[in-house]
Amino acid sequence: MRSVKGWVVLLSLLVAATLGGCHKRAGLQIGDTIPSVTLSDFHGRPVSLPDHIKGKVALLRFWSIDCGFCDKEVLFSLESLYQKYKDKGFVPVAVNVSRLVKTDERIKQFERLGYPMLVDEYGLAAKRFGVIGLPTTFVIDEEGIVRGKMAGEAGHQDVEKLFTTILYKGEFYEDGH
Repeated sequence: MRSVKGWVVLLSLLVAATLGGCHKRAGLQIGDTIPSVTLSDFHGRPVSLPDHIKGKVALLRFWSIDCGFCDKEVLFSLESLYQKYKDKGFVPVAVNVSRLVKTDERIKQFERLGYPMLVDEYGLAAKRFGVIGLPTTFVIDEEGIVRGKMAGEAGHQDVEKLFTTILYKGEFYEDGH
């Protein structure tokens, strides 16, 4: 009798824990306001979010220089999108979620990029954003509200469509049309 009662209690606790977890959300969701964080750029200068992007549509990409799943070429394609849309109020922000050693030759290739390249050395900002895997990308509107979220990689056109839909208030803008 005692062992049956123990199993019932254990099963009840397990069910309660499982059901309680069903209502939790993983990280920031569409409609959430982004948290305030201050990170350093690749040159050690502080950049505060959302202050730095206020009034702009931002694509915030969490990645790592050591991440095998993170396509580094995406960072260069973001530069071309930045040049194409910056006058319309768009800015990408890349957040490297790992420690960077200034002598690491791999970071030199990113120095020519014109948009903010930030360092989240201990993953604290990623944690505040609820990032559980890399890469993770958020599209933030002019008020600092999450309007899009993407886990994993996406093609150049998918990324462009994601932020231009926010930039142009619901309509995909392509080549001036």
